[in-house]
Amino acid sequence: MATVRSKMKKSDDNAEWILLMGIIVSLAIIFMAILLNLSAAAVQTPSESVMEFPKSQIRDIQSELTDAAVKSDSEFDSDSESESAFEAKLDAIRKLAMARDGAVVEANLTYGRYADAEYVYAELTVHYNNGVTEYDGTYLLPKKL
Repeated sequence: MATVRSKMKKSDDNAEWILLMGIIVSLAIIFMAILLNLSAAAVQTPSESVMEFPKSQIRDIQSELTDAAVKSDSEFDSDSESESAFEAKLDAIRKLAMARDGAVVEANLTYGRYADAEYVYAELTVHYNNGVTEYDGTYLLPKKL
């Protein structure tokens, strides 16, 4: 009779081990699925933000404003005339950016704020916001003394 009990006990242990291993494997699969899902979401967000960044629009705005600032500084002697030429260009850029991209563009130009032995610098600050991306940039524009 002793041999019958030991065989039954042994077969019950095997069933418990099979059940326990099944639970462990299923939990491992669930954990791996959650980990894979999180990694896919983490990869998607930066790649989308890179695609949505309006690099060319910001470069175009910066280039046009830089050209306008340099041109207005070299053509006019009076600060009011150079400011009005720059403001006219800025106003046209604001209207175009709002109509084309729905973006808000602001800029500020300050002459003679920085200087060294050979150059005086105009400071151009540009703000761009299209509702998704907000960008602020500061540019120093040199003029030889």
